[in-house]
Amino acid sequence: MVPAQSGSRYLKLFLLGLLASAALQAGPVQSAPGAMVKIRLAPMPGIGHFVPDLAKGLGYFKQEGIDVEYVNVMNHIDEDWLSGQLLNNGTVDAEICWFQRVHYAIGNGQPVRAVFLLEHSPHMTVFVANRVKNEIKSAADFKGRDIIDSDGFSTKRYLTDLIIRRAGLAVDSYTPHPEWSHSAEEAIQAVRDGKADVVTSMEPQTSKIVASGLVTQLYDVTSEAGTRQALGDLWPARVLYLSPKYIQQHPQNVQKLVNVFTRTMRYINAHTPEEIIAHIDPGYFAPDVSNDKWADYRKSKIDEIRKAYVTFKRDDYSIPPSAAKLLFDTVLTTYFDDSAEGKYRRVGAHSHLLKLKDTYDNRFVVKAMAKFSSFN
Repeated sequence: MVPAQSGSRYLKLFLLGLLASAALQAGPVQSAPGAMVKIRLAPMPGIGHFVPDLAKGLGYFKQEGIDVEYVNVMNHIDEDWLSGQLLNNGTVDAEICWFQRVHYAIGNGQPVRAVFLLEHSPHMTVFVANRVKNEIKSAADFKGRDIIDSDGFSTKRYLTDLIIRRAGLAVDSYTPHPEWSHSAEEAIQAVRDGKADVVTSMEPQTSKIVASGLVTQLYDVTSEAGTRQALGDLWPARVLYLSPKYIQQHPQNVQKLVNVFTRTMRYINAHTPEEIIAHIDPGYFAPDVSNDKWADYRKSKIDEIRKAYVTFKRDDYSIPPSAAKLLFDTVLTTYFDDSAEGKYRRVGAHSHLLKLKDTYDNRFVVKAMAKFSSFN
């Protein structure tokens, strides 16, 4: 015979076991209301830190109940383009990087899904050398020209090819020169020596190339209007993405995170770069940089923000279906080189695992935009 006190204890344990079992069968385990949830976020270096660092400075993470921890993917993998592995093995919960990375990861068996669009353009500018600007009025005049773009696995290469195809030329109509693309100084020298007719570039090289006085802008693939003109639609650039497994298991955490990004983008859209800089978390300016270099470093970071300001999406931060399809089709029709990253991208782009519908999920951002319809 079991003593009454022991029997009562056993009954309590039995009931607790039933409750625990029922909770597991009910679905994803969510954090208790008011509890802080830890989210490990991997922002790509540079401007990828801008939105989360501004959110920190504005207090939005804390207000949404998120304890955000930054993760540097290079502390865990040898190449940053393999970061899909970290999202799927739990090292990282969310990442900010280029939307095309989502496609390559899916195709290589590491599924991830974009839930928020930060930028509507790829930050690219196409210049024509002044000595031939009367001969080259558009990409239709690129035939037979020497063009500085980038390596055969890169975004600059296949966006240059996309612009050329839209002009009615075959992608082999020009000669690419990635060997002059690794620094602004090399590109400038190639133009000065008469070796290059056209240059495609991104910051920080763009400003230096403009300052040389040797080139004239042909396509501005940084602004919304310029991107539509050059590519035919917006180009989903940097996005926030997570693994489908994390999204399924922690939908409330995903919603909190998307709420933070929505509120932060509303703030960006409603304020000037100067007002934004005043509220950004001090960590953005690397306070550990030595005193004699810190002022110059801070100035360069502020300049970086001003130049990126034009690329940030306004009003609607969902992934536009037409733009998503443009990127999907471009990736699908690109020939990637035989470098390690080129092979990885080629496998990803042509894999049966890659489907357009699996690359993005707008549910969370639609809900967040309805809740935060404007900056307040």
